[in-house]
Order: sequence, then structure tokens, then C-alpha cells
Amino acid sequence: MFQLAQHLGVSVVFISDVERGNRAPLTAERILKLTEFLSLDPEPFLLAAAKSRGSFELDATRVSGNAQRVGAALMRGWAELKEEDLEKIARIVRRRGGKE
Repeated sequence: MFQLAQHLGVSVVFISDVERGNRAPLTAERILKLTEFLSLDPEPFLLAAAKSRGSFELDATRVSGNAQRVGAALMRGWAELKEEDLEKIARIVRRRGGKE
């Protein structure tokens, strides 16, 4: 666990507190580092963290203004999207991420 903590830039106590639920879930950035370190798929971990928080994180600092507008519009209309709309979006995202 020490090597993982060192890789994430946190203490072993910090990781232990997250595991026990005494701290909020890791940030998306740290989850990506963790799953890379352990050679795991990050998606289930990102989803579990989002469910625990009750929200998803979008990093608006690393994308264009258009991407920010699209992301904000998507989040505003999230509840009204139909299953077929969500599947279309999922296919686009998987294709862009090389998972299709």
C-alpha cells in the first residue's frame, strides 16, 4: 500500500480512511492514477465514486469553450434523455476512447 500511496501523492492513512469511508472518494484524477498503477479499468471506480458523491466531476479547465458548453447542456438535460439518446452518446464516447 505504501507504493500506491506514494504514487498517488497521499499517505497510507489517507488511503485507509478512504477505504473505511472516513474520507470522501478519491478524485477522478487520483482514481485514474490508481487504476493505471494497478492496471485496472477506471470506469467502475469512477462510477462508484460518482454514486457515492451523488455527482460526476467534469474538468472544464482542459477542454475548449465549445466542449464546456456541450458538457453543461448535457448535464442540464440529463434527466430528460431517452435510453436511445444515452446509447448514442455512449457509442460516440467509446469510439473516441478506443473502446469500440
